Amino acid sequence: MKITNITEDQLRNQFAKKYLAYALSTITQRALPDVRDGLKPVHRRLIYAMYLLDLSPKSSFKKSARVVGDVIGKFHPHGDQSVYDALVRLAQDFSTKYTLINGQGNFGNIDGDNAAAMRYTETKLTLVSEFLLKDIDSDTVDFRKTYDGELSEPTVLPSAFPNLLANGSSGIAVGMATNIPPHNLEEICLALKYLNNHKDCSIKDLLKIIKGPDFPTGGILNLDKNEIVKAYTTGRGFFELRAKYKIEDLGKGQYQISINQIPYQVNKSKLIEKIADLIINKKNKLIDNVIDESDENIRIVIRPKNRNIDPVILMNSLYQQTELEVKFFLNMNVLNHKLEPKVMTIKEVLSNFLKHRYVILGRKSKFALNKINLRLEILKGFLIVFKHLNNIIKIIRNSNNPKNELIKKYRFTENQVNAILDMKLRGLRKIEEKEIEDENSKLLNSKKFLTKLLGSKLLQKKEIDKEIEEVIFHFGEQSTYGPRKTQIEKFNKINTEELNEELKSTDPISVTISRNGFLKSRIGYSLCKTDKDFAENEYIIANGKKSEKFIFLSSFGKSYTLEGENFIFGSQKGKPFSSYFSLTDNEQIIDVFLYKENEKILLCSNNGFGFFINSNNLVSNKKSGKKVFKTKKNDFLHSATKYGEGNNNLLVLLKSQKEARALIFDIKEIPEQEKGTGIILFKSKGSSLLAMTLISKKLEVSDNYSNSIMGKLNLKKFISSRAKAGKIIKLDSLFSSISRGFENNYKLIQ
Repeated sequence: MKITNITEDQLRNQFAKKYLAYALSTITQRALPDVRDGLKPVHRRLIYAMYLLDLSPKSSFKKSARVVGDVIGKFHPHGDQSVYDALVRLAQDFSTKYTLINGQGNFGNIDGDNAAAMRYTETKLTLVSEFLLKDIDSDTVDFRKTYDGELSEPTVLPSAFPNLLANGSSGIAVGMATNIPPHNLEEICLALKYLNNHKDCSIKDLLKIIKGPDFPTGGILNLDKNEIVKAYTTGRGFFELRAKYKIEDLGKGQYQISINQIPYQVNKSKLIEKIADLIINKKNKLIDNVIDESDENIRIVIRPKNRNIDPVILMNSLYQQTELEVKFFLNMNVLNHKLEPKVMTIKEVLSNFLKHRYVILGRKSKFALNKINLRLEILKGFLIVFKHLNNIIKIIRNSNNPKNELIKKYRFTENQVNAILDMKLRGLRKIEEKEIEDENSKLLNSKKFLTKLLGSKLLQKKEIDKEIEEVIFHFGEQSTYGPRKTQIEKFNKINTEELNEELKSTDPISVTISRNGFLKSRIGYSLCKTDKDFAENEYIIANGKKSEKFIFLSSFGKSYTLEGENFIFGSQKGKPFSSYFSLTDNEQIIDVFLYKENEKILLCSNNGFGFFINSNNLVSNKKSGKKVFKTKKNDFLHSATKYGEGNNNLLVLLKSQKEARALIFDIKEIPEQEKGTGIILFKSKGSSLLAMTLISKKLEVSDNYSNSIMGKLNLKKFISSRAKAGKIIKLDSLFSSISRGFENNYKLIQ
């Protein structure tokens, strides 16, 4: 079929609608939890499937594969692995604060090891899940048809406690995400009870009760009241979390540090690997060894280099370099009762849950009232039966249609006559009037209470309070779940600069680059040309420390940055520069120097273009480098010269096959730029740049290494202005010495 007359706007609108439908499906059916029960659909289906399998806390375990099969077969065609992964997480006490599933077998560990296959593990529900399901058979929640229309599933669970805050949640949807930390259930319930009785309370009032997140792995939470208030007021923010440790005295002034709690969602095995890597690569000189002595409890032992190292400084160094300190970011983006995503404050989350509980209470009460009315109706019929027992038995025995006859003669209702006929004749004989009247009396009292409850907000409030108290009784600090696990205190942070200074490696190093592009690094300073490792083809040398940065400049006008710690040491020949950075074809390194902040560097091309640049603008974090000097056709970056105090002139030496030239001019004429080509400093006139240096008014020439005066040369005649060709200089022995010096990294000094 040929489709015509479709405009671009119509097509765009259709694509937008389809994408919106997909996005909403992802948000509501997969990624974001419901504020009422704190569950995503897959978790809700898991718990309900286990409920139908009668996997209560008191029942025996069943294979996880059975549960997974029921979920994907009855409720939604999820992938079996994704369902099992969700099940496993609900059973892990280091992932879930109040575990919803009791697992038997290998359910993984904090080291990141995976759980055993679902055919090997067994599960059942916990008491916590029972409170999520409480009164689900009392018409408390709506049900919807499953994907195939054969069965029904709950749209939300009754949830007797705020599971969203108790266990937290995380997920990524289309264009949005959620990340909610777990909290202490007693604190949440107390805040909920307070809100129930003080509707107009502020978030600050609630935060006097809720101290902050409470993670299953414990740790120490930074008590930054401003940040905590901001996070819970806006629904977005972060919490700083540290590992918990203690200092163990080994005698004779020796000590070790044992870490027994690590931050939430941190892989213990990878954490230890990171610490070991710091030791091996000498990135932390305060630590001698790290040992994992964990069994069912976490115990990571840190041993210092020596007893004089401050343990607080040592731990602060690890906080800075590893995941022993993390930031947990809060994003309370959840679905409301209309399944609309919204970023909620802590008060909005609790208020929405309270509304849910009032709905549950109302529906549960109406359901109970209807059951009572039905039972009262039946009991009324039983009383009639008691008074006319013999006649009724006779009718039942002898009549072809006892139902119609009983209704006609005694005016029974449909429910009454069905209940009578469902009883065995033996039961009819045993009916006692006193028992019926007692039951009837009790039911009338219950009916009276429920009727009063449904019509009184005050009674409903008291009933909600009782429900909250019951949750506290089972899961509060006095229960088996125990007190808060995450300690809250103010972090004592050490100044970063001071800490970095402690961690710095002060080992001196030298760096040389050969003409064929090999980079050699050596411990110690190698400045003498007689050094046996100093080959004739090595022409650039820089000295510094392992903790410092080195700047490399290429002929293509690019800058590269490498820290001394990252050099490869011990190679006789060295490593090609391409081992560190990505150079293009025919690109060569023309200079290397130690990086210092805010130094002025003069860049100059072979054809005489140049400008000053701040050293900060030469720092690059990319392997491909940073383009700072734009070279023209048939030109390349030739040299870089550092500006020193007292320098006010530039000496340029040019050389051709026939002659050599020299030019001196005031550096005030040279601009400072962040990047570019600059201005013309000299006219080459067929000559190439041999060397250049910044000099003072003394106009003296010296050997940089021996620091001895090679001689004095009258340079005044070469003084001119920028963009000149300079004057001819004789190729005498002095100049030859100077030129060779430049080629071997000798310098003209002030």
